Order: sequence, then C-alpha cells, then structure tokens
Amino acid sequence: MTINTYDVTADLTPEGLVEWQRMVAGEVYEDSHPEIERKRVEAKKLFRAYNQLDYDQEAERRAIMEQLFAAVGEDVFIEPNFRCEMGRNITIGSHAYINFDCVMLDNAPITLGDYVWIAPMVGLFATNHSLDFEERKNGACQAKPIVIEDGVWLGGHVTVLGGVTIGRGSVIGAGSVVTKDIPAGVVAVGNPARVVRPITEADKTGFCERIAARNAAR
Repeated sequence: MTINTYDVTADLTPEGLVEWQRMVAGEVYEDSHPEIERKRVEAKKLFRAYNQLDYDQEAERRAIMEQLFAAVGEDVFIEPNFRCEMGRNITIGSHAYINFDCVMLDNAPITLGDYVWIAPMVGLFATNHSLDFEERKNGACQAKPIVIEDGVWLGGHVTVLGGVTIGRGSVIGAGSVVTKDIPAGVVAVGNPARVVRPITEADKTGFCERIAARNAAR
C-alpha cells in the first residue's frame, strides 16, 4: 500500500480549511466555496491526465494514482474514463479492478478493500445536496463515508450512497441502488438494494479445482 503523505489542505485559506474539515467530518459544508472548487479542479487535472494514458504506460498510470488518491495498493487497474470529486479522500486496496466510466464523489472518505471489482458505469456518491431549496442553491452539502470491504463485486450501473458499508465478499446485482449497509457474504439487488440470499458452497462451480488439476498436469 502506497500512502500519499502530501497535505492537500496545506495551501487552503483558514476559511477554506474550515469548509474542508466540515466536509470530511460529515458536517454540512459549503460545496461551492472557491477553495473547495480549487481542490476539485486539481483532481480533475489528474484524472483527465490518467484517462489519456495508453494501456502500456503502466508507470505513468501508477504515478498519477499515487498522487491522486489517499492510498493505493498493489496491482490496481482503473479503466477510463474514471472521474472523482477530490481524489484525496479515496483509498483503494490491492488487486482492485475498476471498469469503464466509474464516478466517485469522495467529499467524505471512500474506502475500497482488496480484490474489489467494480463493473462499468458504477457510481459511489458519498455526498448529498441539502433538501431545502434555499440551502441547496447556496451550496449546502453533507457527505458520509462509503466502505466497500474485501472481495466485493459491484455489478454494472450500481449506485452506492453515502453512509453505506458493503460487507466482505458480497455481490451487488447490476442496476441496484445501495442506500443501507449490506452484510458480508450475500447477494443483494434492487432499488433500494435488498439481500436476496447468502453466497454458499453451492455457488462454487469447481473452477479452482479444474485449474489446479490442469496446472498440476503440465
């Protein structure tokens, strides 16, 4: 795991620092504050540069990930066009695969464990605008953390909202909207997503045994 030790808030004004601290702490903050917007633009420049790299530019892709994210594990691959809000509130574990057109609004921390697989067009939306119109038009937002534990697979077009934890090894069916915590080791689908069944030994297909036998015979 490579941890980004650069203090992203070091160049904020005192007023901007207050809004940033409120943002990551889950308090109502001014999303339209110019200092918050400046940090958003910094992230945009990095993920745009990442998305323009060729697949064989592995070192360059890795360098941008280490600069953009709070921390990133080994063997992480992110397809274009990846987009995020701040970048610096995202932690990605090892052996993660993030497919095309993923969006992470990381105004609060978003944490992905090891071996997390994310299908195309998935959205992780940690932040939410105020329900009150006057507050909303003046930039009021509140963000809550998202935690995706080890071995989770998010199907295509899944949306995960702020404040949600998805337990180890669970699978979220395509098109689902996850509004509440999902326990470990289950399949959940729907809008809002609901647990439909546990993942059991009966779900094994014998694939690992077949590959092991093939490799042993070589």
